[in-house]
Amino acid sequence: MKWSKWVGLFLGLGIFGLSLGVGLNLFPRRGENSLVRAVHEAFGAKALAQAALPFTSPGPGRASNRHTVIVDIAHNVSPAVVSIGVTKTTYMRQYNNPFDGDLFFPPYNLGPRTQDFPYLGSGFIMDKRGRVLTNYHVVEDASSITVTLTDKRTFNAKLLDADRFVDIALLRIEGLSATENLPVIPLGNSDGILIGETVLAVGNPFGPLIADPRPSVSMGVISAVKRSFRVDEKERVYSDMIQTDAAINPGNSGGPLINLDGQAIGINTFIFSRSGDSSSVGFSIPINRAHRIADEIIRYGKIRTLGLDFKVLSVTPYIAQRLGLSVKSGAIVRDVAQDGPAQRAGLRERDVIVRADEKEITDETDLLAYFLTRTVGERVKLRVLRNGAPIELIYQINEGRSA
Repeated sequence: MKWSKWVGLFLGLGIFGLSLGVGLNLFPRRGENSLVRAVHEAFGAKALAQAALPFTSPGPGRASNRHTVIVDIAHNVSPAVVSIGVTKTTYMRQYNNPFDGDLFFPPYNLGPRTQDFPYLGSGFIMDKRGRVLTNYHVVEDASSITVTLTDKRTFNAKLLDADRFVDIALLRIEGLSATENLPVIPLGNSDGILIGETVLAVGNPFGPLIADPRPSVSMGVISAVKRSFRVDEKERVYSDMIQTDAAINPGNSGGPLINLDGQAIGINTFIFSRSGDSSSVGFSIPINRAHRIADEIIRYGKIRTLGLDFKVLSVTPYIAQRLGLSVKSGAIVRDVAQDGPAQRAGLRERDVIVRADEKEITDETDLLAYFLTRTVGERVKLRVLRNGAPIELIYQINEGRSA
């Protein structure tokens, strides 16, 4: 009986000592991580215990892991992106009662039909005076224009002027109070765009379907720059465009392309898609071009007409052979006005223009399209071939007579 008490006492002491040793880390644990041992030795058991705590979501007032620069930019620029609506009037056949009409005239006439498109496209506010940049095709043929802000207030807007060739329009929101503090998106520098940099496309895709003025945000990168297209059937010039894989859909037209500095570097304009939906190949007009047009309208109240005082023809293999030219493409000068900027620049008949600034000129369309992207007063560096020798000339664009 006494023996059993002593055995129990010794067993109890042994278990107590073993537990104490493990608790004080006197015995190495099998498979123990060396980093954990180093932290324990350097900072003690308290630091180790805190490092081992499970992850908990940030409490009130603490930054979230989901709170990124993209979130900040989207939050800052979205209030300045607007939905643009238009009213268009078309004329359609309206059939009359054939028994009431004149027998000598058909039983119908042409009558006006008015249609409202409240969320036809997008735009963005560029200054505190309520001026809005958008695409011209968004407001083309509109009899009235409305702008809806993200807080669902709708205002009438006035078309200040537009460049239908470059597809840029400048609007002004009407009826603002004197104390209105409009959000604005600053304009960046599209000449400094980097291929691969992250961008956001902001706009109101499928606006008529959801009837919500709050914009959508899609993210992508700059896929390419200086993408140029032939003049389309409406004589629009899409030259040196920005290509992006950020999703652009119908209704995004006129919305801004934003860089990570929160600046507009382009105006989203069109996509390449067989279905009409985004296929990760979207194109934006460089903001520097839009900025020049906006400045022209603000300063002069309109876009001044370009006056080109020389005429050109496309160089073809036949023309090159007949005239003995050393090139088979370009724009050959066939007429130069007297005492004009072309003559003052030194341009002569039979000069072959092969480059305008950094733009390669392959034919007459290339040259005219490039000039349509410029404004009155700008200077264009022309590279010409004269008798096979390269010459550089500076041509200053003058204002011409309105058509």
